[in-house]
Amino acid sequence: MSVHPERATSAPLAEHHDLVEHVHVLSDNDPAQCVVQGLLGLGIVRDAGDEVAEMHLCAHLGFAYYLLAEDARALEVTQRALDLARARDDRQWEAKALATLGSVHSGFGDNTSAIDYLEQALAIRRELDDTYGTAVALNNLADTYIEMRQFFDRARELLTESHALFTSIPGSAEATKGASVSLGTLAELAMAESERVGLGADASATAAAEALVRARESLEVAHTLDDNLRILAIARLVEARALVACGRHDEAEQAIARIRAMGGVTGTPYFQIMDSMLTGRIQRRRGFHTAAAQAVEAGLALTDDTPRMTERVQLLTELVAVHEERGAFADALGAHRRLFEATLRARDEVAERRGRVLNGHLDLERAQLAAERAQLRSEQLESVNRTLAYDALHDALTGLANRRDFDSTLAAITSRAHAPLTLLLSDLDEFKAVNDEFSHLVGDEVLRRIAQIIGGCVRGTDLVARVGGEEIAVLLASDPDPSFVAEVCERIRRSIAVYPWEDVAPGLRVTISIGAASWRPGESPVHLHGRADALLYEAKRLGRNRIVRDA
Repeated sequence: MSVHPERATSAPLAEHHDLVEHVHVLSDNDPAQCVVQGLLGLGIVRDAGDEVAEMHLCAHLGFAYYLLAEDARALEVTQRALDLARARDDRQWEAKALATLGSVHSGFGDNTSAIDYLEQALAIRRELDDTYGTAVALNNLADTYIEMRQFFDRARELLTESHALFTSIPGSAEATKGASVSLGTLAELAMAESERVGLGADASATAAAEALVRARESLEVAHTLDDNLRILAIARLVEARALVACGRHDEAEQAIARIRAMGGVTGTPYFQIMDSMLTGRIQRRRGFHTAAAQAVEAGLALTDDTPRMTERVQLLTELVAVHEERGAFADALGAHRRLFEATLRARDEVAERRGRVLNGHLDLERAQLAAERAQLRSEQLESVNRTLAYDALHDALTGLANRRDFDSTLAAITSRAHAPLTLLLSDLDEFKAVNDEFSHLVGDEVLRRIAQIIGGCVRGTDLVARVGGEEIAVLLASDPDPSFVAEVCERIRRSIAVYPWEDVAPGLRVTISIGAASWRPGESPVHLHGRADALLYEAKRLGRNRIVRDA
């Protein structure tokens, strides 16, 4: 849920002021018309040589294209706005362009690049002591973390600061808009937390209730705004999603109907896809599985025209749930295959877009001085190296750290004289039988869910890594207090044992055995790993689905 900041430090020529302002208003309320009027305006201001007006219009067009899910065009015009801002040393508009680039990259799933752009925008806003701009940047960065379904504590910190900054600005319509959006993003965070794997029913219901409170606070603020349909539509959409999460389906349908009646920005692909997803989820929870499947399939048809595979993945996940609940396991397996294909396609399209961006930089380099070409090539290489470095340290199936990252982290910690550390070495019980009886596709899904469950049972400072086929290791970076270690181990074991594996495949049951060894100063990583492995073996020997810790 991105905020569209507007804090100019340089102004267009007087004769272009009304044109630029009109396009700005359209970018929030009617992005399709914004594109029409913005492109006409670009011709006018370029003929007049008004680069400030061109910069403003390109920024507004970039945001409109982003709302329309036309990401390639959004990147192109926003990059032009960024180039003009940097040429004029206009830091406010440089930050704005960077924020839009971050939102676009987040929209099509390139979260690494998105965070990079958004962190740059935040740094500039803080450097300028720009309260409003800083609040915007904090909100947009938190939104990306929420989309990643990771770092929820960090997202909450960012949003708390963002909302406090927005509310500290008196008498500003832009700040009021930002306050509504930040409350809505807090609602999104609460909904994401309510959907965490392994979260108990009571905790999930509490988080959903918090989401509804925040959503209605956002909507209340949005109703005070004039001429800002996008913010009102977003607030209503968040309310509808929160109502579904709380099981208040009739009220959710009424909220969806109010969104449909608004027109304008609600005709964009994002709103239509979310309409289909929410309608499908409501029908599924009411037990009307045929209607649910039809609604979700309608949304999937809309994703054929949008490059954002993230939304397609969400719809397919919902479709899998529909078919599983109605007992149509062949259809569920088919939807699983489509989900797997969409996930692969999303990854490939992110890589392809990165390639296009890199090619654009190469074209720019050829038109510049040799020194500039060398500098850009260096930046390009650094970006590729960062991507390669990330891929080299993460497991492709589960997204966890891989064996290489685990070994290097363990070596680094044990190289310190008195570093507190406990190693949990776990292994799924009789996992080969899962693959043999239910298929390797089910086995892969089990591993993905195991990774999510264990990640939800530990802290953000702890490292979770896949170090073997079905072997997961956790490095607990804390004093080896026996009660704490025992609590974490039992939380992991129990969360896996009670998880509804029947939802993955009928008759499926999954348990885990854990060996826990606390590091002794001077002990080598190999010896510590060997002790943990021996304890894990003992847990297996004693009957599996249990924990064995060192004395």
